[in-house]
Order: sequence, then C-alpha cells, then structure tokens
Amino acid sequence: MGDSYWAAAIQMTSGEDKERNLEAAERLVREAAERGARLVALPELFNCLGHKEQVIRAAEPVPGPTSRRMRDLARRYRITLLAGSLCERVEGRDRVFNTSLLFDHSGTLLARYRKIHLFDVNLPGRVSYRESSWMAPGRDVVSAETDHGRLGLSICYDLRFPELYRRLVRQGCRILLVPSAFSLPTGRDHWEVLLRSRAIENQTYVIAPNQCGQHTPGFATCGRSAVIDPWGVPQAVAPDGEGVILARLDARRQETIRRELPALSHRRLDLDGSIKQR
Repeated sequence: MGDSYWAAAIQMTSGEDKERNLEAAERLVREAAERGARLVALPELFNCLGHKEQVIRAAEPVPGPTSRRMRDLARRYRITLLAGSLCERVEGRDRVFNTSLLFDHSGTLLARYRKIHLFDVNLPGRVSYRESSWMAPGRDVVSAETDHGRLGLSICYDLRFPELYRRLVRQGCRILLVPSAFSLPTGRDHWEVLLRSRAIENQTYVIAPNQCGQHTPGFATCGRSAVIDPWGVPQAVAPDGEGVILARLDARRQETIRRELPALSHRRLDLDGSIKQR
C-alpha cells in the first residue's frame, strides 16, 4: 500500500432509466480519475434504483452488460473501481442478490460481495421497505487485496452490524467500503454517526458513496457521501446532488493512530462471546 493517494466517493441520484444511470456513472468516474483519484467508489444500485419491479427487471448476471462496462472503465483509467452494487440475477434462483463488484486497474474482478443484511423496516409515516421479499441474502464476508491494501466490502444496511466490520478488520482490512442508498428518514440521524463509529472502532478509513434525492414517489435517500479517516474525522462530505468528493488516504497516519491508541490489540471479547485471558 502506498503511503498516500487520492480516493473518491461518487454520489448519484439514480432512477429507473438504466442507460441514463450508466452514462452518469461513467461521466462521474471519469471526473474522479481526471482529478487524480486512484480508488473510486460508486453507490448502491447505481445502475437502477426505483420500484422493486423495475429493479428486478434491470437485474443482470455477472459477468453481464453493467459489469463489463465497469471493467472497461477501471482498465481505461487505470483505477481500482468499486461498482457500488447492482441487482444480480442468478440462474435457478427466485430472488436476486444485491451485489458489489471490485475491479483492479487492469479490469480484473477482484471480489464479488452479496449484501448480507437486508433492509426490512417499517417506520410508520416515514419509510416501509422489505428487501427480503425479493432479494436473497449473501453468506460470505468478503475482502480483497489491492494496490491500496486490503479492502473490506459491505453495502448500506450492513453498516448497522459492527460484527461484520470487525470480521473484515480481522481479515486485515485497512479500508472499509460502504456503497449505499441510505434512506432519508433514517439517514438524517444515523448515517454519519454510524460511519464515524465504524471508522473509530476499527481504526480504518471508511469510504461511503451514497445515493441522494428522490428516486420514486415515497423513496428518497439522504446523500452526504463521505470519506472518514481512522480517527473518525470526515475528510470529505458531499453536498446535495450528483457529484464527486475526493480525500487523501494516508497509510502512515493510520499506522500512527493504531500504534498510539492500540485498541485493536486490547480486545478481550472474541466474536463468539468468549473472553480472552490476559
């Protein structure tokens, strides 16, 4: 992992027009690369976000049209590219997966992560959503070694489950990726708090590209895409609307934080609940 480099989070207002979404994603990835970003991340369901029936119709296999376009973008701009997530269709399955893809600078697919925690929420008068009625949960914790160190993959609602991120850190992750379509009612109060918590407790960078705005009647997302440093300090936060934010990731700063406040080495409770002896 290089000492420091620029990373970008892309904020989008994706809708049900798949081609329009892909054109916007390609334009914003190009902008990020031209501004010097070497690691670029797109948000959740960047190629189609709307009514579940339309998102399901837009589902693709992997490899498929969207993943090939993202592969070509990574190769063209020589970047590590997180294709936030797309709706993945798998032959023989009734339900689709919400799948994140990570490509290296040569266009090689390094990792495929299927969202583990599904958003089944009913907040009367604010938001009601049941992903499990049409999405299948993933079963694997996924990370990948890159030119920028080991990256940990997650998607949106996963953010509320800290045990996933501790598993990723135990795999050696220094950067956590959280592509999202975080709903407006919950995101106003919880989004930044959760991002900063995951960064602080794991002493990692967190890159969180989010959707922003109205996608269908009754469903809006909160935006505020962010890059958080291992001390929990936001290094870049997006204003409303589509756009690109950049922040410099510094491996030496992360090492200093982990050395001076070695909380990760002080853990006594293991993931299975057992207490380590000292």
